[in-house]
Amino acid sequence: MKRVLSVGILFTLAFTLTACSSGEKETVEPQKPPTEVKEKENDKEKENQPESNLPPTKNIEVEIEGMKEQRPAELQQSANGYHFYMLDLYNFEKENETTGRVAFANDPTLYATIEKLDPSTDLESLKESSLKRAEEQTGKANDLPATDIYFPYFHDAKFFVKGVSEEYDVVMYLVKEVEGELFYFSLFIPSKAEMEGVEPSLWAMLETVKPNKE
Repeated sequence: MKRVLSVGILFTLAFTLTACSSGEKETVEPQKPPTEVKEKENDKEKENQPESNLPPTKNIEVEIEGMKEQRPAELQQSANGYHFYMLDLYNFEKENETTGRVAFANDPTLYATIEKLDPSTDLESLKESSLKRAEEQTGKANDLPATDIYFPYFHDAKFFVKGVSEEYDVVMYLVKEVEGELFYFSLFIPSKAEMEGVEPSLWAMLETVKPNKE
């Protein structure tokens, strides 16, 4: 009797150990979360993110008739990967998918445009199309040295096209490299009394245009 009891106990113990062993083998360990950081799918999207460490306002220098003064300007962030500071009495809006427009609030026919160019842009072709456009707009256009621009910051422009009508309406096109990025600027200045202060204000704002840092 004792022997049968002992055998039964041993059998039960062996069965229990086997079941435990089988259970351990069937246990599925939870998967660990991935540790690698996923790269952004679109580098352009990252490039176009607005900068967060820029001051919301600052004073910028405006020169009118040889007199320089500091004027308050507000930060503007473009979805196309750049920012600049805009003076009071001006509005910034999207002209199309690639171009932004800075216009005089009291007369929107006085304005400048900003476009961040692709590095592969054919500048010679862009200059020719700018000359054609300026001639159509004013009747006469010229490819001028960048040093003809009154403001020295723009003297290293890749090209400078200027058209002037008989009524002295002025259009200007230029490309400038800013911190390794190419920008295409244009200015439209009809012959009006307001242009005396508007044109230098537009140049002052264009001087603050910078590409966003990654």
